Amino acid sequence: MLAVIMGLMLAFDMGGPVNKVAYAFMLICVAQGVYTVVAIAAVGICIPPLGMGLATLIGRKNFSAEERETGKAALVMGCVGVTEGAIPFAAADPLRVIPSIMVGSVCGAVTAALVGAQCYAGWGGLIVLPVVEGKLVISQQ
Repeated sequence: MLAVIMGLMLAFDMGGPVNKVAYAFMLICVAQGVYTVVAIAAVGICIPPLGMGLATLIGRKNFSAEERETGKAALVMGCVGVTEGAIPFAAADPLRVIPSIMVGSVCGAVTAALVGAQCYAGWGGLIVLPVVEGKLVISQQ
């Protein structure tokens, strides 16, 4: 249930006060050595910008040229753990974007919890992968 709540909070306002409360809780967990919660938040942080960036690549015809450019920036921001990359999309269409990124963050956060991932950095995004244990990896066996 914690993963669901964290995912919802992290995506709800994309870097606003609700997001920052969840992030502060994550930092407390880093200090206390509760690295599973940190992994939950690390995933939840990056899903909104990564999801919107990927949407502009996959569904190009649904986005304007300006939105497709914004999507490229959102991808980069998601990789480095900056949730704010999804804000332009949410501002343009809040009733569709905000619920979709909240669901996406919940799915990612719950997946991190279910696999027992642990993150040793108080940040999110692909940039923290070197300090994550319990990653989902595709093996070539």
